Amino acid sequence: MAEEQSEETKMEARQFMADLVSSAPRSKDFTGGDGIDMASWKTTYAASSSSTAMEKLWSMYDPSASSIWTMSYDEAEDNEHLDETIAISKDFMKLTESISDHCFGVMHTVGENLDIKGLWIFNGPDPEKLFSVNEDSSWFTWSELGPEANDYVKKAVAEFLTPVDGKLKGDTIKDTQVFA
Repeated sequence: MAEEQSEETKMEARQFMADLVSSAPRSKDFTGGDGIDMASWKTTYAASSSSTAMEKLWSMYDPSASSIWTMSYDEAEDNEHLDETIAISKDFMKLTESISDHCFGVMHTVGENLDIKGLWIFNGPDPEKLFSVNEDSSWFTWSELGPEANDYVKKAVAEFLTPVDGKLKGDTIKDTQVFA
């Protein structure tokens, strides 16, 4: 049986989740704009140390023009072979090429169950452009981080973009594909 948590611990957990995951529609907050210069960000990500890359990302990120989303593969229980699972990520990225100026993504194959987890940054309030060009996006559950870049969001993004010790949320990363 689970240990009963204090009311203070429960409140901290609720605040953590509220800070991490967007629960309200963003349409009223989303003013548009140019968003992130994806070509510049992709070059920075490929050539920088983890701390430099994260500093650059947050200097470019504007929650009124861009959005950050995590993805998790819905059919992970069917993944049996690493090569086949990696092919799912590669195929996903190939189907996304037509909107490469509007997004950046990292997809990790993790754990013994070969789950696929990713993080995507979009110019725009949501992944709608991705959904319209890549029918495979329906095989994933999508969750927005933020939209504000508070400490919880920054930590979650860093876990995906600059994993420590080859792990993502405690699971060993078996492969990483970058949509750059």
